[in-house]
Order: sequence, then C-alpha cells, then structure tokens
Amino acid sequence: MSGPLRDPGVRVAVDIGGTFTDAVATWPDGRTESAKALSIAGAQDAGVMQAVSLMEVSLPEVRDFIHGTTTALNALLQRNGASMALVVTGGFRDVYEIGRASRPEMYNIHYRRPELLLRRRDIFEVEERTLADGTIRTPLDSTGIRDLAERLRGRYESVAVCFMHSFRWPAHEQEAAAILREALPGISVVASHEVTAEWREYERWSTTLVSAYVTPRIRDYLEALEMRLAEGGLRSPLHVMQSNGGVMTAQTGLRRAAQTLFSGPVGGTVASEAIGGAIESNQLICVDMGGTSFDVSLVVDGRADIDSEVEIEGHPVLTPSVAIHSLGAGGGSIIWVEAGGLRVGPASAGAMPGPACYGHGGVSATVTDANALLGRIPEIARFAGALDLDLEAAEAALEKVAAELGLDARELALGAIEVVNAMMADGIREITVGRGIDPRDFDLLAFGGAGPLHAAALADEMGMSRVIVPHAPGVLSAWGMLQADVRHDLARSLYGRFDSLDHEAVGSAFEDLRGEGRTLLAEDGVEASDMDFRPSVDLRYFGQEYTLTVPIHDAQGLEDPARVAADFHAAYQARYGHSNPGEAVELVSVRISAVGLRRPTDLSVLPGSSPARALMTLPADFGNGPEPTDVYRRADMGRSQELDGPAIVLESGCTTLVPPGWRAATSDRGHLVMERGGS
Repeated sequence: MSGPLRDPGVRVAVDIGGTFTDAVATWPDGRTESAKALSIAGAQDAGVMQAVSLMEVSLPEVRDFIHGTTTALNALLQRNGASMALVVTGGFRDVYEIGRASRPEMYNIHYRRPELLLRRRDIFEVEERTLADGTIRTPLDSTGIRDLAERLRGRYESVAVCFMHSFRWPAHEQEAAAILREALPGISVVASHEVTAEWREYERWSTTLVSAYVTPRIRDYLEALEMRLAEGGLRSPLHVMQSNGGVMTAQTGLRRAAQTLFSGPVGGTVASEAIGGAIESNQLICVDMGGTSFDVSLVVDGRADIDSEVEIEGHPVLTPSVAIHSLGAGGGSIIWVEAGGLRVGPASAGAMPGPACYGHGGVSATVTDANALLGRIPEIARFAGALDLDLEAAEAALEKVAAELGLDARELALGAIEVVNAMMADGIREITVGRGIDPRDFDLLAFGGAGPLHAAALADEMGMSRVIVPHAPGVLSAWGMLQADVRHDLARSLYGRFDSLDHEAVGSAFEDLRGEGRTLLAEDGVEASDMDFRPSVDLRYFGQEYTLTVPIHDAQGLEDPARVAADFHAAYQARYGHSNPGEAVELVSVRISAVGLRRPTDLSVLPGSSPARALMTLPADFGNGPEPTDVYRRADMGRSQELDGPAIVLESGCTTLVPPGWRAATSDRGHLVMERGGS
C-alpha cells in the first residue's frame, strides 16, 4: 500500500452534528466540493451516505475517507452504553465507587456525585496482586478467571479488566484479558493497560470503564458504516477522527474507543491551525456554533491546545484531547421562559422538525428564528442549500413565548440573542480567563452554521478586535479532518526527581513507546518514511499533585535536564502567572506522539475580480431598529475585496453578519477577515 503522502487521490471527510451532517471532498487538482444534509437520528450511517451522495464523488475513486462521529460521546452523555462488568484485584472492589474526595462545587448544597457507570454488584474480584516494584505477591488465579467467565456469559456486553499497578506491570492483566476473550467471544474485553498506561487507579479505572461502556456502540456503528461504504464501492480503509486531533483507522478505533469521544468537534480546531498559519495568526479562539451546541477551543502559538486528561459528566478520562468547552447553545437552541426569566437552550429543536423557520412543522422558538425575524438571515438564504425560510412560522413561534413575558416578537428576538451571546461569552471566559489567558491577545475564528452570525457580537463582548470567518465555515470541521495526520498518543508513568534521575530507565521507556507507536502506525498503513515521533514529559514541582506536559527536544530521553527544567518553569509561569525555579522538579510520566504525516489539503488562491456588487439591500435589525443592509454572495467576492457594515454575506450552509462599525476583507485563500472600523 502506498504511503499517505504519495497517493492522495480523492479524499472525503464527513462530520455528523446534532442538526446537520457535513461532507467535504477534495481532488488532486485542488477542486473541492461540500454538502450538508440533515442528520438522521438513530441512523447516522444513513446521514453519512446521504451527505456523500450530494457531492460529485464516486466512492470507488476515494483513496481516503475520514469520519467524525459523536456515537461514543452520545452513548456516554445519554447513558445508553453497554451493560458491563468490572474485574479487579482482590480487595480493591470499592476503588471506583469511592473515587476522589474532592468536591468540585464546594458551595452548591444540591450537588450530587456523578452517577456511576455500573452497579457494585457488577464488580468482581479475582485473586492476583503485583506490587508497585513489580514483585508478584499473589499469582493470577487463572482457574478463577475461567470460572468467572462462565458467570459473566450472557449477562454483559462488555467487560473491563483493571488490576493494581498494571499500568507498569501488565502481565496479569494481559493473561486475564486473553482468557476472557477466548471464553467470551463477541463480548468486548477492555484491559486498562491497553487504554492508558498511567498512574492513579481511580482515573485509570474510570477511563477503562468509559472505554468499555462505549466500545460496543462505536463498534456496531462503525461496522455498519463500513459495510454501507463497501457496498457503495469504497475500497480504502475508513479512518476515524480522534479527540487528540489525529486520525486512526476504524479497526484501531474499535480497540481505542475512548479516543473517539470528541471525534466530531476537534476537526474545526485542526482546521483552525492550518488557517492560522495561512493568515499569520497563531493565537486563535475557535468557536463552533452549529445547530445544537457551541464549542470553544484554542490554538496557542500555532498549535491546538491539548489536555492530557479530560472530565466528561464527572468521569475522568486519561486520554489526550483537544481542550474543548461545550455548551448547549446553537442555532436550534429553544427559547423558553422559567420563573419569569428568559432562557435559551440547552434543549434543541434538532434537525426534525427543527426551528420553526425550517417549515417542517416545528413550533418551538429558536435562536435561528430570532435571527431570521430580525432580518439577520435574509429570506433568500437557503438552509442546507435547499430549505426555504418560513418567516411567518418563525414569528408565530416567537410571539407565543413573547406573550409570557409581555413582549412583542422583536423584543423577544433581541433579548434571546443577547442571552445566548452572554452564554457563549461565558464559555469563552471558562477556557481563557479561567486559565489565566487574556482573550484580547487572540483573534476569534468563527465557524459552524451559526458561528459567523454571532462572531462580531462575541468579539465586542470579549474586547477582541479581529474576527476570521474561514472559507466554507459551515463545513469547516469536515474540512479540518482532511488536514489531520494519523496520530497515536502513548504514555508511561515513570517517577524520578531531576537531581537523581535514572536516565537509562527514561531512555528505555521512550524506546518502548516508540516501538509501540511504530506498530500502531504500521497497522494504520503508514510507511516508516512518513512516521514522526514527538516526545514530551509530565513534570511537577516536588510535592505537588498535578503536572504540566512539556515537549522535549531530545527524542532519546532527558540528556539535558537543565534545559527541560527551564522549559517547565517557563510553561508554569505562562499557565499560572508564577513559577519557582529554585524548587526541585519531578518527572511523573513520559509521552510520545506517534504521527503518520499526511498531505494537507490546501485552498486555491482566489482570483482577482471587480468589487462584488450587493445582490440587494434589505432591512436588518441590529438592536436600534431596521436599517438598510447590503446582502452579498460570498462566491462573488475575489481576493482583497472589502465591504463595510452593516452587511450580510451569504453562502451555502452559513450566513456571516458584518454589523455597523465593522469592516470585512477577503484574504488570498478566501478567508473573510473582519475588523472594527467600518464606516
């Protein structure tokens, strides 16, 4: 099989959202096609096929098919994952239930701990014990494992195996998992050392349980999708987007299901990295506002901001993920009243029936209806390229809610947009100000079907002066998947103070991780010449609990501890606003990102043209009553063209709002750059 850099062929990416399914196809000659289709609840694979069918692409010609799916995340959030059992070291049955004593909401008297993923009666102990230094105190009772398999047969869809110290000494866990897989064909068996080889029993066990919980669901979905694509003529492997911003084959994804939890949202962040490089902006706040949710992520110094641990619905997950903060605030978010106050979301009208203005029988007032009523989405706009705007239905839905507050439809629409903008601004503060980052030092990159409608208002709220609306913002997450490399993040906990570090052990750990990375990349079809290994270390000040991940320059280990320590002090200063260079530094884990380099999809340079002419001038309300607003078609705008607000820019799948006081200009590659100062 030829390497990923050598035979790009036709490439396709599909991203499933709560309302729309987005697809992008690129050809070797630079031609790009995109499409949006309504997502089909309960039949996402059918939505994928429908979106692909809307493009001029033949599946037998496709050499690379990448998919972003919310199947795993939805299974976890909606609590409809697999029935599962947990097999643990004898005497440690309560580790998962006890969890941590920390209380994240100290002053919330109604706080309740997150619901566990399984009941205590589904946790089974077996005789085995390996000590922290690798000494086997109690050999594995293999007969007991076989007897346990008989008890589990027919009762569970998935089994998680979590033994003490298996992150460092996995032999017992490997043997137990092998016995269970042989005895329980068709049942998913997930061993903790295969999911994450990192310390802290509770976090490791929680990660393993999350993976075991979603594995049968992602397996069923990916196998069904692979079958449909094969029937359509696809001959290349199906690739899946990962939470870390890389891709892997679907078959690898079946073994590493936890890596697909943020499979959909991260595509936009990966795209933002590429766009930032094209417009020379390496500090970006990326906001993706679709029909159902609002996602915020960061690009810092030209790289997506990645956390080594995330928490989902109170469940810690030790898997590197692009740091994303999500809210139930999208174009389809429902406007409602509670206790005399105006509320927006998190419930969404979804794809069917959708907002009232879709004309599919929806009666709930939504953010999209509010924008339509105010003229910010013109009547000539088409949703998903085909849906006509039904303004009468939008007004009727808004009037119904407005009556509860003694308002008219316009007042309600303006109020609802202010509420949702405030919610989204708080989400941006959560991931910036809450972490010591000043948003005014960043540009705002807005995408998703609804993001560019609200971008300027969000920039005003955050004190930001520059907004980028990328090329094809309505399908940017799908386009971003075509920019992603194959990637596997591997880690191993290894303790040591820098003043007494065992360099041989560190070098050996890095070599082991590189070997594992080579194997995974080879399984994904990556040739040796396309493999790249990026080492890093988790460090902390001696006596601290948590760590910072610091990239290192020496792929063989820590041959220059002083330089690595200096980088750690600088990273600590940047994150927390202070550091202590005189304090001892401790190594906690070593990491390798095994990357299979792929050919990115570049955008063509826009041709020059005469200044775009407005299609029409329509009244739009920006808060001070309707005012004449020019409407442009983005496809008519060549490079370096400028327009002053108020203006509306239309394109398939997205509407961009340029309010009064803002100016927009097109970049060479077709990105729309908005700045304050329009006439």
